[in-house]
Amino acid sequence: MSRIEYGRLRLSFRNGTAVRTSTSVTERALAHEDEHAFTKRLLERYRHREGTIEIIFKAGHPEYAVITFSDAA
Repeated sequence: MSRIEYGRLRLSFRNGTAVRTSTSVTERALAHEDEHAFTKRLLERYRHREGTIEIIFKAGHPEYAVITFSDAA
């Protein structure tokens, strides 16, 4: 995966060894996007990955989304 500008890495660890279990990135909605347009853009951008999308709303409009990808094998 490319460099994460804004997001999170989740690691599990045991006996001094860490393994990445998931990666989350945050994407802001564009000013003109409604929920449908925002979701469509995210699905197009991340179509090669598998995971979940959590959209956060402010005043009834999408503000940003947290997209989480599973990195576990």
